[in-house]
Amino acid sequence: MPTSSSPAPQPTGGRQARWQPHNDRRRERIVTALIELIEETPMGVEVPMQQITERSGLSKSVVYRQFSGRDELDRRTRTAIGDRFTDDIDIALDISEGSIRVILRRTIAAVVDWIDSHPRLYDFLRHGPALGDPGDVDAVSSLKDRIAGRTRLLVSGLAGVVGVVDEAAADTMTFAIVSMTEATVSRWARDRDRAMGRDELVAELAGYAWSVLDGVARAHRLTLDPDEPLLAALARLSSVDTAP
Repeated sequence: MPTSSSPAPQPTGGRQARWQPHNDRRRERIVTALIELIEETPMGVEVPMQQITERSGLSKSVVYRQFSGRDELDRRTRTAIGDRFTDDIDIALDISEGSIRVILRRTIAAVVDWIDSHPRLYDFLRHGPALGDPGDVDAVSSLKDRIAGRTRLLVSGLAGVVGVVDEAAADTMTFAIVSMTEATVSRWARDRDRAMGRDELVAELAGYAWSVLDGVARAHRLTLDPDEPLLAALARLSSVDTAP
């Protein structure tokens, strides 16, 4: 029992809570170091822990205490890389500005530029899971799910006004567009003898994505104008849909 002059012992959980922000900053520092090193290391070569500790400026013992093992560090790093990717996609997917065609091109251009500018990071995503993923799912697969969720703001809005109100149908349509785009851009980025330039690729993929949306609209006897501002199109089609 503590005496009246002795401070009461603090619960372990309280001490952990106080140290949590400090440890979070250390983990972020280590993950950032690994991302930088992946960008500088030949494709497919694992970055040694020694290099990670040196780049992060932390001692080896500190680095090892922040993670349960190399697997957790790699998973957290893949999650951080995916966050950077989706942050760029979020900016491009601003549905408040631009027509359907402009938004599609802007978003696909963001995908093309990111994958082409960070081939080593994208390759790293392909070779293991992110945080919270099953061990047999690579981070690119979960990343496509995340991007599809963000893209659904565009697709489900249109799907609702053209009659595809079923969430599963809207999700399937979105994922089909995202998967087509990712697979095509990845193949193009790996090709040393590119038969198609960046702008041409963006235009082609935007055209394919538009064809999917347009096909759904026509199946429901509605006509979409790809050059009409998206918000105006949604307002117009919604008023038509609700008109007596």
